[in-house]
Amino acid sequence: MAGLKVVEFTQGMAGPWIGRMLAWCGAEVIRIESHQVPGVVRLYIPPRSVERVIEPEMSPWFTDWDAGKLFVALNLKTAGGTDLALKLVGRSDVVVENNRFGVMDNLGLGWETLHASNEKLIAISSSGFGDTGVHPGYVSWGPNIEAMSGMAWLGGFPEAEGAMTQYAYPDSLSALHGLFAVLCALEHREQTGQGQRISLSQLETTVAMIGPEMMDQMAHQQPPPRMGNRSSYRAPQGCYRCAGEDQHCVVSVATQHEWAALCQVIGRPTWADDPRFANSDARQAEADAIDAAIGEWTLGLSPQNAVESLQAAGVPAGVVQNTEDQYMRDPHLAERGYFETIPHLKRGEVVAPGIPLGLQGTPGHTTRAGAAMGEDNESVFRELLDLSADEYDAYVEAGAIELPASTA
Repeated sequence: MAGLKVVEFTQGMAGPWIGRMLAWCGAEVIRIESHQVPGVVRLYIPPRSVERVIEPEMSPWFTDWDAGKLFVALNLKTAGGTDLALKLVGRSDVVVENNRFGVMDNLGLGWETLHASNEKLIAISSSGFGDTGVHPGYVSWGPNIEAMSGMAWLGGFPEAEGAMTQYAYPDSLSALHGLFAVLCALEHREQTGQGQRISLSQLETTVAMIGPEMMDQMAHQQPPPRMGNRSSYRAPQGCYRCAGEDQHCVVSVATQHEWAALCQVIGRPTWADDPRFANSDARQAEADAIDAAIGEWTLGLSPQNAVESLQAAGVPAGVVQNTEDQYMRDPHLAERGYFETIPHLKRGEVVAPGIPLGLQGTPGHTTRAGAAMGEDNESVFRELLDLSADEYDAYVEAGAIELPASTA
């Protein structure tokens, strides 16, 4: 993506991660911020460090979602701020924004204005519900999208209420859809010379994710049942306690071959040919007895040993890991070099989750993390937009350009 120029008017995570991945692939990504409305990921304090004050450059979420970008601070409620924003748009290929519906229009930066400043522009607007329909003005956040999309209903066990993921999963999902849509629009522009606007609904991207369950609803005119850890088409499937405190592994069997292999591993070889377990439907009817036998076997083993035995026999299984396991003890992630060490403007360097695009011929990298709000004001406005020193100072004096907190 070297040579691609992107401007972000973003908040939260659904918009910023699009720019994060494009920057990792070499694009020049400029994020426009304001001290008036700081991005939520800059305000995150790790829950085990609640005694710490907010340090906007040190937030791990800020690194995860915004590393590799350039940062300018503008007051878009001033004419000068809007003027400079449009100048940046005029030299850019892509605009990414995920504000509440109507915000960009109210700032004088709606699609018609952006398009007038750059006819080949590709602009993606990612909002909770899109810009048409009944609810475009609804305020959105990950949890209410999970609820309205059906994700929360499907989560949890049959005897309990629905369950949330405890993470803004729709943000990640819509960012990936948004990235793909931007790439499609870039390909179309390459062929036709035409830019376009992308209007993405985070609700729709999340509903699309539960496609099989939605088809079940259409076929049977009722919501699919909550399955907990079980599956409607794989049996056995579950999460089983292992030796040690809060240690578990998961097993999921689809075929008769996998079933026979599982029976051998857990010491129940006669079950492989038992007519009670002749197929997936039959095994689902006997799920309690099968789960008890698997749980009896796993309880005497560490999750790692149980999974190694199952995988060696060709049975799909995995250790239930927490983030500490993944970072400190997962040999596979370590061998693949998943975690990325990034230069950090305040700490020297930090380690962050990698960008999992898997490009082997053109692998990307993150240039830096820890930039302050307005860190790149002078380089962007003086060098990229070619403002003179007097012009730059005038915008600062008018309150259009907001200086970094350390110099304000």
